[in-house]
Amino acid sequence: MIRLTICFVVVSLMLAQLSTAEIDQNTIVGAWLFDEANGKVAADSSDNGYDGNLVGGAKWVKGKFGNAIELNGKDAWVTVPAIAPLKEFTLLKWFNSTGRVGAWRCFFNRDGWAAGYVHYQFRPDNKMEMAIHSNNPVRHPGWQQSDFTADQNISNKWIHLAVAYSSTDESVRVYFDGKLDAEGKWGPLPGEFGPGRIGSWSGGGREWQGMLDEMLLFNVSLEEDDIKMLMENGLEGALTVEASDKAATIWGKIKIGITEYR
Repeated sequence: MIRLTICFVVVSLMLAQLSTAEIDQNTIVGAWLFDEANGKVAADSSDNGYDGNLVGGAKWVKGKFGNAIELNGKDAWVTVPAIAPLKEFTLLKWFNSTGRVGAWRCFFNRDGWAAGYVHYQFRPDNKMEMAIHSNNPVRHPGWQQSDFTADQNISNKWIHLAVAYSSTDESVRVYFDGKLDAEGKWGPLPGEFGPGRIGSWSGGGREWQGMLDEMLLFNVSLEEDDIKMLMENGLEGALTVEASDKAATIWGKIKIGITEYR
């Protein structure tokens, strides 16, 4: 009976490790997969209730994973409700640019512009910037030296972009297509995303032209392997792979533990 109790404790502790995965439902703040085929609501698959609303000429099209949202660069975007400030975050998505090269183009901008507000966009010089108002500096380090520019060379192509940030560690990493593009010391403010817009800014004139897919927001600063897994498999696929791999590893440990206590 004692051996059985010990085995049960070992199994319980090992199974509890499944909840520590960074790519899991507990770390997802918002997941706008844009897999709907019609309607005016972009569902938040995180179950946190941050459903987006389609505005203007936004429409559903075939995407990188399932469907995507297409914006016309004029009067189309997705509104997102209030989201509490995040001390750490990773924001990932697939994008396909079809126009407005050389103009401000937003991925995800918090309404307004005040301390802690996140602005995530391409600039008129075609450099990507992740900016947090009142951070030091305001724009993420390395944006001016980035080899990646949103010029004609990437038009009409699906590109993956991810930014991992920690105000606690005052660090940031930027990845294009899973490869580290820029990193450095950055902080100290948490990032605030909502109320905001996907594909636009409340100040106007920064609308996205093209497609967006798998817009994901986590409350942790994900590592490169996690970012690559999400890029290659999409959220649903990554969650399946993560759970399967960890379950196999933990089951192996469980069998060893049971053997040791026999």
